Amino acid sequence: MGRLRIAVVQMESKLGREPANLRRAERYIRQAAGDGADLVCLPEAFLTSGNILEVADVAVPIPGDATDQLCRVAAELGVHIVAGLLECGEDAAYYSTSVLIDRTGELRGTYRRVHRHELESRYLAGGTEYPTFDLDIGRVGLMQGYDVNFPEVSREYLRRGVDVLVCSALVPDMFTYLVDMRLPVRAVDGECVLAFASGVGNNLYAGFGYMGRSQILADPLFLESERFDFEDGDERMVLLAEGEGVGIVEIDIDRMRRYRDKATLRNDSRPGTYWRPVADAVTATGPATAALQT
Repeated sequence: MGRLRIAVVQMESKLGREPANLRRAERYIRQAAGDGADLVCLPEAFLTSGNILEVADVAVPIPGDATDQLCRVAAELGVHIVAGLLECGEDAAYYSTSVLIDRTGELRGTYRRVHRHELESRYLAGGTEYPTFDLDIGRVGLMQGYDVNFPEVSREYLRRGVDVLVCSALVPDMFTYLVDMRLPVRAVDGECVLAFASGVGNNLYAGFGYMGRSQILADPLFLESERFDFEDGDERMVLLAEGEGVGIVEIDIDRMRRYRDKATLRNDSRPGTYWRPVADAVTATGPATAALQT
């Protein structure tokens, strides 16, 4: 398996400019492939931007024209692609969905974002699965921006043994500090590489901008074992603060797997003690603690 070059694309998507957005994404994919990327990660809703108020008009089928074009580009360039789309499902519901296309041009599968905030829930349905994909570059899992708030997502992917967790995102800029704080923790939770591909620009309907700050992170304990000169804070191996661009990092997946086998916390986990029914927890802790819990 050896070394893997991961690219995150940070781009602006314009409302109502889907063909132009797709062309811009293709240019960035070609740029990343030209720099030797094996896996290219695009933001959430890259085709339409975050236009959930008009999701019924802009959502696309999967597979469909957009994924067909991405498949052609992936096959031509020999790269794996992850991209976020607003999806019109066969069940007539709408989802924020990430697709994974392999380097042969095959659409390998999708991830429908599980977690939605209250406003989104009025327009978007939620998924229920955390799929993994075994590629020639390693095992890949998918998540999306709002999922970063829930440690259970990365812990579930740890249980499933992913090497790389790709988070396509389109996050309002008022949450920049919060997301920046949580991303390194999610990389530690998942004991994996976390590729955060984030959109930039402005949502003219809602009146806010998107945070950008695309980055690729890894568990700092793994990096400390790999790099003689590692310093705290270097777990962000690449960071695109503002504007559009592409960031690329090379990871030795075989070395990461050997480190993880040796240093994993999974063997010390106690799953039987987690997520017990609240009634059982109250009974076990007694009335004084129960009062605090309520």
